[in-house]
Amino acid sequence: MNSLAEQKGFKRPGLAGTSLVLLSILIAYPISGMILTKLVAGGRSIDPDFQWIDATVLPRLLAAQAVGQILVLGLPVFWLARRVTGSGAFERANLAWLGIGRRGGVRSLVMAATGILLLQPFLYSIVELQNLILPLLGEAGRDMLRDQTRLDLFIRKIAGGGSLSGFLAAAAVLVLTPAICEELFFRGFVQKSFAGILTPNKAVLLTGLVFALFHMELFNLVPLTLLGWYIGYIYVQSDDLTVPAVAHGTNNLAALVLIQVQARLGVTDSGTAASGLLVMWQWWVFVVLSLIVFFLLIRRFPERPASADADNTMLDRRS
Repeated sequence: MNSLAEQKGFKRPGLAGTSLVLLSILIAYPISGMILTKLVAGGRSIDPDFQWIDATVLPRLLAAQAVGQILVLGLPVFWLARRVTGSGAFERANLAWLGIGRRGGVRSLVMAATGILLLQPFLYSIVELQNLILPLLGEAGRDMLRDQTRLDLFIRKIAGGGSLSGFLAAAAVLVLTPAICEELFFRGFVQKSFAGILTPNKAVLLTGLVFALFHMELFNLVPLTLLGWYIGYIYVQSDDLTVPAVAHGTNNLAALVLIQVQARLGVTDSGTAASGLLVMWQWWVFVVLSLIVFFLLIRRFPERPASADADNTMLDRRS
């Protein structure tokens, strides 16, 4: 049987070409981030405690974060997809291949967000177990914890403080922008390209791992991989890019709200409280129950009917 791309009149993505594009973006993104950060700092010393981030720098830093994602991850996808569809960057066939403009339905969006929330206790437990285990692994483990502590501090610095305007600005950069740009790149382009070469399941597994590695957080490699696999699965089920974008945004919003709550409560080190939580049997009952409901949910996740793709043929392509 011909591949899905061939059935729709699209070119078959090449593994070498897709891998080269992926590698290029993974290299370009941190480099562009360092350049933008240097420009935003304006000659200030970028200390490891992020004392250089004050009220005057923060708006520029948030803007730089958003610009970097849009220019390096988001916009290039529309031109990269042309290699497959042969259509204009913003023409109907190109957008359809990326999963833009589909109508998966409100049910899919609600279930995608609910699945993310049900996963949170399990992912949180993994992170906090690592907080307990890593110090026992010697200097390498302690170095990993120190790196993660610095990252947590950076996120708290740009998370908006206590003001509503600060929270909304942080939400736009930490929730909305990644939900759109990262999903455009990883699910819209990378996973869709791999699915034209590998089986859909293998494409989900590989893209989820790449998604985790992209964040360059060894500490969060396992939680991010699991998160990437779930988001990839619901994209396969729906073929609607809005669905993984809503799931991704829900995950980031939950993290941002947690940071805000901890800030209001004066909690600067969640590890101590969490360590106590992990020894409570009631917590693990809650984790198990949330996982059971999660797996029941994904088994019932609505699939996009094959007939819904009937109009996505070569007639959509530019003549």
